[in-house]
Amino acid sequence: MNKQYRLLVALTFFVGVLCSLGQGVTAPISLVTGVSEIVVEQMLIGALFFLFTLLTAKVIKIEFIHGYIERTLKVKVPNLIGDIGSGTIIFIGSCLILSLVFKQNISALLVTGAGSAAILGFALKDFAVALASGITFNFEDSFKVGDRIRVMVDKDGHEGIVQRITWRNTVLLTDHLQTVFIPNVRLSAATIINYDLPDRSNKRLLRLVIDYDVSVESVERVLYAGVLNAVGVKFTAPPVVRATGLKESGVEYLITYTIADMRDRLPAEHAIMRSVLESMRVANISIARSNYYDTTARIANRSLDLYHLVQQVKLFAGLDEDIARNIVNLLESQRYAPSSIIVYGGERDDALFIVAEGILSRDIVDKDGISKQRFIATEFFGVEALFLNVPHQANVTANTDALVYKLSKQSLRKLLDQNPNLIGQLSNNLAEYYGDDNRDLAFDGANSLAYRRALYEGIIDANYSRNN
Repeated sequence: MNKQYRLLVALTFFVGVLCSLGQGVTAPISLVTGVSEIVVEQMLIGALFFLFTLLTAKVIKIEFIHGYIERTLKVKVPNLIGDIGSGTIIFIGSCLILSLVFKQNISALLVTGAGSAAILGFALKDFAVALASGITFNFEDSFKVGDRIRVMVDKDGHEGIVQRITWRNTVLLTDHLQTVFIPNVRLSAATIINYDLPDRSNKRLLRLVIDYDVSVESVERVLYAGVLNAVGVKFTAPPVVRATGLKESGVEYLITYTIADMRDRLPAEHAIMRSVLESMRVANISIARSNYYDTTARIANRSLDLYHLVQQVKLFAGLDEDIARNIVNLLESQRYAPSSIIVYGGERDDALFIVAEGILSRDIVDKDGISKQRFIATEFFGVEALFLNVPHQANVTANTDALVYKLSKQSLRKLLDQNPNLIGQLSNNLAEYYGDDNRDLAFDGANSLAYRRALYEGIIDANYSRNN
């Protein structure tokens, strides 16, 4: 038995035994004290019931309020609640003892108690509201311990992880490792955003203004590729890039993307902005200046847009403008619906394919087994088919609506016949791009850049020289 109950139980049992003995106890006490036996009997019965009342109050306070309720709600109940509960039971028990045992008129006592309760309730009205709010938050699913929430009270806002919910406060831990105690009274009237409901995914926005002299198609392709190439970002859906407005300095673009976990939003935003800026830098696209406005700014056509695409393809990096424009004229555009197969594994289609829009993929076999390789805007495949005259490695499938440009063997031969020095430039780009990671080429290259360059140059010259 709990030590807190032993004394009360022992006293209650002892007084109960005295009451059960009747006149055997009341008569001697009356004789010694000179008090009538009736009064002695009333005092013993009153003491018995009062001890029972104290025992009941303690059981309710410890076992029910601070025991069952705390275990059920999984919160710490303030001591004041237990004191008020046990005090109420003692008051009711005392009133019953005075009325039933001692036959006293307790009307005045009840009036006094009611007045005291009213005064106490007025004094504790804020606590009562906080208490009610705490109970509500513990029973509702608006948020729970471990959720990330944002609380907006008037113009003030707090954001963090819910550490605990007491009967008076809700405790948040912010990103700056600050502990914030928000009274439930204020929380009950606040706007609460729970980033973990219905799940932890979160939609983010990024706005950019680009000069008018860059086509919408080119900007969409560059920004889309920049977002998808962000390292370490987990997307729940493909990002969306849209032109949303015409500003004085340029076209406003809105990038919308959804990340898997709200808690990763800061590193995700950093990775995406870094990747987008790098993609823009490679494509020679810059943010429009606010003081720039030219009513005669020309809007780029599809030909210029394709020219920018060719410049962004790493295989053609560093080529002269005239050669890049010649490549543009030799490319064949092809559109594919989702699930369409662009090339089949084992197919002899001696051509290079450049992705302009959409996402393509293929299954490749490497040292880790079978993995999926993805192609997005400015990426290409078919190097082994174009330069080595071997079949394609595997099926390449369109995951989305896709626009692909094809450079055939006949077109490359025509280009090299007109520009013989291009063989050296292409060989250098192949050597730098693939390094010792031969993602497409069907042979194992050496670590030496010069060796790989010479090897690629020999292969291209052997397959595309004027004598072949």
